[in-house]
Amino acid sequence: MDRRAFAAVPPDKKEAAFGRALRYLNENHLLTSDDEEFTQFRMFYTIIAENLPELALTREQIDAVAYSKVFDMENYPYFDDTVTTLEALKGGYKLGIISDTWPSIERILKAGGIDTFFDAKTYSYLLGVFKPDERMYLHALTQVGLPPEQTIFIDDSERNLDGAAKCGIQPVLITVNPDTKNSGKYPSISRLSDLLERLGR
Repeated sequence: MDRRAFAAVPPDKKEAAFGRALRYLNENHLLTSDDEEFTQFRMFYTIIAENLPELALTREQIDAVAYSKVFDMENYPYFDDTVTTLEALKGGYKLGIISDTWPSIERILKAGGIDTFFDAKTYSYLLGVFKPDERMYLHALTQVGLPPEQTIFIDDSERNLDGAAKCGIQPVLITVNPDTKNSGKYPSISRLSDLLERLGR
């Protein structure tokens, strides 16, 4: 994409285009395969291209970026303390994932070598809803077989933590992402391994 052309588009027009594309994702999130995910993201970028014609995106460019989003595992780096933290927790705690994600998540976890650490996985694409919908948290609680007060949920969005708190789960904000906003509403950690100290590990 021509970055200068993108920069020249008025911010409100860009926001409207991405808003339409995101609504499409939100309304069509029940998926079963990588192929369906690819088709969905091809439509996502097509909606953006149609609403921002000044970008002059071609069908080939749209297909390429959608393919990269779904199949290029190098797009998904892990924090440097991910594996060591999971190793320290495994065995002493039940570990689970609650993620707004797509079918490619399983390949992403395997590529990072962490797919075997988790006792439970709650994926939005299987439920057709995103956090903070309570169905995400209730599904996860059923998977781990624990009462909410005995669980911790870590996320970089206070909105998602609010959803967990409403279900009785203990929320912890992780601020490793520079864009994370911390109002002080919830306990926080600056990196994943800080959780070990909080748990006395």
